[in-house]
Amino acid sequence: MPPPQTPWQIFVRFLRFGLLAWGGPVAQIAMVRHELVDEERWLSSSRFNRLLAVYQVLPGPEAHELCVHIGMLAGKRLGGFLAGLGFMLPGFVLMFALSWLYFTMDITQSALGPVFLGVQVAVAAARNADLRGRPCCPLFLAIEAERRACDRWIWCARVGVVRATCLIGQQPVATPQVPQWHRNDPSAGS
Repeated sequence: MPPPQTPWQIFVRFLRFGLLAWGGPVAQIAMVRHELVDEERWLSSSRFNRLLAVYQVLPGPEAHELCVHIGMLAGKRLGGFLAGLGFMLPGFVLMFALSWLYFTMDITQSALGPVFLGVQVAVAAARNADLRGRPCCPLFLAIEAERRACDRWIWCARVGVVRATCLIGQQPVATPQVPQWHRNDPSAGS
């Protein structure tokens, strides 16, 4: 059982985990286990393993759910809420700041512009490559994203979506245009 903790101590403890445990759930869970099970003995190793097994079966981020549960052990419902908030707050603030920066800066005039544009291509390619079960190396992702964007069938699907949108009474943002160089390229559809 965890030693008595004030709400502030619970929040700061799990905020520290959120700040330092980068590297995905494996790194986060290892850090929580090392500090709270191995060093401070808040839980036994067998109980931690059972909790982890349950949270790995349930949908959602198991590291966050584990932190909420351990926070509840230390401080009831308020402890669970503060542990979860502290654990996710650093990632939320980072993503919020990057999103704000992305939408407020002029990408074409900034030194960070190529970085943001590269991330756009990588995200689009990762989504496309992941759906097809192909390898996800960065160069392949960039090439795959460009190929799929110019693929004739994808363009036809876009036109179909725009036409269907018009039929149901919604105004489309823009009608896609086939690039001039794509119209005469016989290898584009393969």
